[in-house]
Amino acid sequence: MRVAITRKAWGEAVILRDIALEIGPQDAVALLGPSGIGKSTLLRIVAGLDTAWEGSVTGAGRIGMAFQEPTLLPWRSVRDNLTLTTACSTAEADTLLRAVGLPDAGPRFPNTLSLGQARRVSLARAFAMRPDTLLLDEPFASLDREAAARMQALLLDLLRDHPARLLIVTHDPMEAARLATRIITLGGSPATLRGDRSLDDLPADRSEERIARIAATA
Repeated sequence: MRVAITRKAWGEAVILRDIALEIGPQDAVALLGPSGIGKSTLLRIVAGLDTAWEGSVTGAGRIGMAFQEPTLLPWRSVRDNLTLTTACSTAEADTLLRAVGLPDAGPRFPNTLSLGQARRVSLARAFAMRPDTLLLDEPFASLDREAAARMQALLLDLLRDHPARLLIVTHDPMEAARLATRIITLGGSPATLRGDRSLDDLPADRSEERIARIAATA
């Protein structure tokens, strides 16, 4: 996948400029940078949700996306939230719900779910797209540390079973170190690429050393 953003502006304020990056078929990339720098905007551009910009995105293939808020359809069952929005089968939806630890949630409605459960459904829905590219916009924000760690482990399990390139927006270097094989950092005004680092040279076990070095880089 190639992303080339020449210019993105809100009114007269330029948000992103001269951003060029390439992400391989099974790369796991974390996008870091200060709050408000334009990370989510970049993700929405890649997703095709924002079309008012200059440049190109090619090679993304099928896209699955999970937002910070689960954005489930409240008037539809959990199962319908997967099948109606992704065209996956009922059997595929139930398999993914089992994979995220919600085997009996299919007939339930979103208002009966906890936030953590709703985020699991949102993640299942993203994978129901059979994505070539998985876009995650701070999907574990506001969860406590233990719940976030469980969700991160679940994501890694899902990616092992359903390989896809990953681009995740996060403000947390520790989360980036656990999930990514590569860190991209945005900075400046307008935002440009300030860093692009592979983590292949760091311990594969996501150790404290790995986390500390990523935190220092960010």
